[in-house]
Amino acid sequence: MRTFCTIVCLTYFLNASCQIDSLLLEHDYYTLQNGLEVVLQPDKNVEEVSVEFWLRDGTSIDQPKQYGLQHFFEHIMPYAEMDSINENKFFDHYLKGSNAQVKKDFSRFYLKVVPEGLELALQRASGRLKAGAKRITENRIEYQRKRVLAEIERNAKNPHWSAEGSLAIYEGTFGKGHPYAANGYGKIEYNKNFSLDNFRQRYNDIVYSNNIILFVVGDFNKAKAKKLIQNYFSDIKSKPKPTKVLKPVSQLSEYISMQAPHPKDSINTMVFSWAISEWEIKDDAALKLIAAHLNNFFKTENSLPKSVFKSGVYTDMYKNAGQFYIRIQFSNSNDSDQINKLILDKVDELVKKNMTEQDLINAKKSEINDIKDMQRNLGFQWSRTELLGKSILFKGTPNAYYERLKQQQQLTTKQVKEISLKWLEKKPFRILFKSNI
Repeated sequence: MRTFCTIVCLTYFLNASCQIDSLLLEHDYYTLQNGLEVVLQPDKNVEEVSVEFWLRDGTSIDQPKQYGLQHFFEHIMPYAEMDSINENKFFDHYLKGSNAQVKKDFSRFYLKVVPEGLELALQRASGRLKAGAKRITENRIEYQRKRVLAEIERNAKNPHWSAEGSLAIYEGTFGKGHPYAANGYGKIEYNKNFSLDNFRQRYNDIVYSNNIILFVVGDFNKAKAKKLIQNYFSDIKSKPKPTKVLKPVSQLSEYISMQAPHPKDSINTMVFSWAISEWEIKDDAALKLIAAHLNNFFKTENSLPKSVFKSGVYTDMYKNAGQFYIRIQFSNSNDSDQINKLILDKVDELVKKNMTEQDLINAKKSEINDIKDMQRNLGFQWSRTELLGKSILFKGTPNAYYERLKQQQQLTTKQVKEISLKWLEKKPFRILFKSNI
């Protein structure tokens, strides 16, 4: 039996090594004289090109009485006057997708175009970075305020993403007042009261050259792109970066319950959350394997009550801390005690016992497939830019995701158990959102 397992494991390791080598994203990573960072990742095997820029500031810069400002600012981020003039031509002939998003450590703005539209996309991106705070107007704020409030109302249907629910989860995980306790939406009343001065000040505080990472990925000529980037982005002004003081994580080790925020919510949601502080690549690698293993377990295990219709295990790493969490959604509130015990028993089992070799192999396969899926997308969420960008922000190199994957594939069941013990032995913060119906 041991010989068979050794052969299977060795065969898997050799195959995985070949797959991992193919997942290294060849790129150019350089910095303009003004401090603006550039990542170029050409790929002639695709038909489009993505232009995306990140500001190295996200929700973590919002103060407690200001939660939600950075998300609202993402909607407010102005365009240059020239962008408006060229708008119809750009949308009709070149644009294939656009979006924006705010995370805890960064805010991103994304465009996908046909290759012929690269120059106009770069011009448009640089225009936003040079527009200036005065391009933010009262009319733009009030137009976007309606959209932000409508977005908050839509997402209240899922307690985890609601304004009240997400704030409760993050404050419980990181502690009130911690930078990562800030959620995306903040509070509804804050969004109703943010002013023109708030947004103009935020623009001046975070939009400067040495706070920007620019990505160009897909089908483009690298030499031409470099010239265009020099032309459009080199005159953006730089300034000294403020010093950020790190605050220690203070996770609540208690269980709380609250009514689901949406009045018509007919589901119950239970979230177990562990704070991960001062993590290293090895911690990230192992926790992702544990999450993959638990997700595989939940997909095949019949011990979950029949009222459970959705479950997921996730690990979100940020620059200075992280979060490992389990979310279970179920219809019958009477099942909450059984679900609570089952989840905690399963995590306790992981902490005290080694994963089987086959469980570990399956988890490693899942992680390789996840990276493959991300690399199929040029930009924005779950994409190449996310792999490269988070690697830069969190570990200072675009290929940190690749180093994590290599370390991950060499982890043993014993090492995974040790990291489980390190982070998951402590009691999690747990919150139950009770159905209103």
